[in-house]
Amino acid sequence: MKDFFNKLVRSKYSLIYLILTIGLLYALQEKAIMPLVLKVVKSEAFFEKPVEDNEPLGKLDSKTERTAFALANCREAVRKEGHLPEGIKFEGEDYETWALGNRQYLIRSSVKVAEAGQATVEKLFACTVRLTGEDQTKPESWTILGVDYNAEGS
Repeated sequence: MKDFFNKLVRSKYSLIYLILTIGLLYALQEKAIMPLVLKVVKSEAFFEKPVEDNEPLGKLDSKTERTAFALANCREAVRKEGHLPEGIKFEGEDYETWALGNRQYLIRSSVKVAEAGQATVEKLFACTVRLTGEDQTKPESWTILGVDYNAEGS
């Protein structure tokens, strides 16, 4: 193999072989690889079908039954992630919601945490949740996409 390579490099036709190889690679890319890539990109393999279009996108000014269930699942996710001390209770229904589309929501709220030897401090948390099932009242119908807890302060 090494002898073949050395002969090829020292051959008077090596420049022609180089040009032919580059041309062959270009033709392979143009005629075989790129059409396949474009076919995959044009397909709907990477797109989700929208589930609902009747809900406005962006910050929601009114609280709905669905956003209340989203908040409940968000609170449970924050509790399960282990960010909060044991026995903490969420108080009040003060939260902000953004509809991201396709039954996906960003929820931001706060919880009051009593630090050891300090006064009660309000901590912020946010999470992204998605309604994947049909019954919004069941926790298994919700998927938690991300949780963020501000442990340093409010």
